[in-house]
Formats: sequence, C-alpha cells, structure tokens
Amino acid sequence: MQYALLKMPWIWLFLTLLSVRAYSTDFDTLCNQNPTSCLTLLDEEQSQLAVGSDAWWQLETVRLTWLFEFHRVDDLYAALRPWVNNPTVPSAHQPFIAMLHGKWLIIKGRTEEAKTAFNLAFEGYLAAYSKSPTKYTALKVLNLLVALNQLEPAEDFVEQLVEQDYDDPAFYREVYAELGHIAHRTDDHIKHVEYRLASLNWAKQVDDEQQIGVALNNYGVALRNSGDYEKAREAFLNGLERAEIASDTVRIHLLHLRLAEVAFKEGDLEQTFSWLNKTDINHLPAAEFKRLRSLTDSVRQAKQNAGTSK
Repeated sequence: MQYALLKMPWIWLFLTLLSVRAYSTDFDTLCNQNPTSCLTLLDEEQSQLAVGSDAWWQLETVRLTWLFEFHRVDDLYAALRPWVNNPTVPSAHQPFIAMLHGKWLIIKGRTEEAKTAFNLAFEGYLAAYSKSPTKYTALKVLNLLVALNQLEPAEDFVEQLVEQDYDDPAFYREVYAELGHIAHRTDDHIKHVEYRLASLNWAKQVDDEQQIGVALNNYGVALRNSGDYEKAREAFLNGLERAEIASDTVRIHLLHLRLAEVAFKEGDLEQTFSWLNKTDINHLPAAEFKRLRSLTDSVRQAKQNAGTSK
C-alpha cells in the first residue's frame, strides 16, 4: 500500500456520497427515524429512474447502505450479488460495491474473502483520492484502513487530516469515529474513550441533535467497556435526551438498552427492569437482539438467585 499518496497536497472539494441529489427526500433523516418507510420510499423513487443512470446509482448506493445499517443481511446480499465483480457497474461505484461486499462477508464470518474485497475497495478509493482528493474519498480510505485493522496507518492519516485544520466539524466527527471503531475492535479501552470523546466534541460543534446523540451513545459504550459505569450512565442519559429531541426512535430504544446494561453492571436490578420495560425490540437494530436476549436472561437468572437466597 502506497501511503505516500496520502501525503500529496490537499485540493479539497466538498463532496459527499449524496452531493448531487436526484431526489427531494432526505433519506438520511427518514431512515434514522422510520426504517420501513425509508426503504419503501427508496424503492418507489428508484423505480421511476432509468436503470443504470447516474441518479439511479445514487439511490442504489443509498439503498444498499441502509440495508447494511439495518442489518438486513439476506436482503443486502440479494441486492448486492448482481453487482459483485460486475464490469457493467460504473467505475466510480465499484469500490463501494467491493467495500460493502467485504462487510457482508465479515458478517458471514468469511474473513479472508472479506480482506480481499476490502483491499480491492481500498485500491479503488485510494486511486480516486490520488487523482482528485475529496473529503468523501478521504473518509472511505480511512474507513477501509479501519476495516483492514490498520491502526497505525489510520492514525497517521488522521494526523494529516487534523494538521490541515479544515473548518468542518462534521468531517472530523466522522474521522475520529472511524478511529474509535478500531480501538473498540482491538479492546484498546484508553484509545477508545479518547477517540469517542474527540468525535463527541466535534459533533457538538454541529447543529444536529441526532448526531450528537449518536456520538454520546458511542462515548458511553467506550466508558462502559472501560468500567467507568457512572460516566457511561451520564453519557447515555445525555444521549437519550438528544435522541428524544431529534425524534430518533431507534436511538431512543438503543439507549434504553444501554442504560439497562449499565444498571445491571452496577447490580441495580430495579433500574435494569425499568429500562428494559421501556425498550421496544421493534425499534432496535437487529444486531442488538442478541444483547437484549442475553441481558433479559441474565436479569431473570439474577432474580431467581435473589429469590433462592432469601
């Protein structure tokens, strides 16, 4: 990997995946608040576009992204399969397809195949970045370094981004969130807390209650994993307040679960029950079902043990 390419002069162009919208709906907001309506409307709007057009591919990338975010694993593969290693996919979208395919392979436990897909995606995004550096390609390069568990190159890359001192808090929020992902996966609790706090501080500079709620949730998880339950509870409560302001239903119920987990860690069964009773599984991401079942079983066992000891 030629990381020297990452040190070339920065010619920033403001570009995001959805920089030129061919539709009027704000799918980012809708998908965060109502996953079912989001996917239905995506299908409806996409069906009105010519298959393979630029506008159609913009919506296709959004659709695939949210299928992944919603953990709709089978639906994701059905939608993704026709495009994997398909030369008809526009070159600009091939790295995205390879990256998402790699994430699907990770979910299926096929790590070696995933590594191949991630390297393919990395080469594509790095080539695009070297040709025309943008914030979008920078984040994708960083995201793939994270996926490949390349912590040191990722940290070096972030140092370069920070040195540029660009006036874009939302960008740096994502940059530090990516580093947080690596620290989380490698169980580096000190760096996990550090990077999540940095991401939160950048998030607070953006007028977006939903994203601040997300950052508070992530910061709370880092604190919980480090054993600082008091600060974790505070972060989760603050995140819940932000999520309620933003009407982020999924985040609200996720934070109910997080607060129940902290209460259980502290041995407070009454509070654990209280938060669990507020958690609606219908509004949780599928990836959280296992955690909810595990906590419910643990609470039930603790209750039985408490009754037996009396």
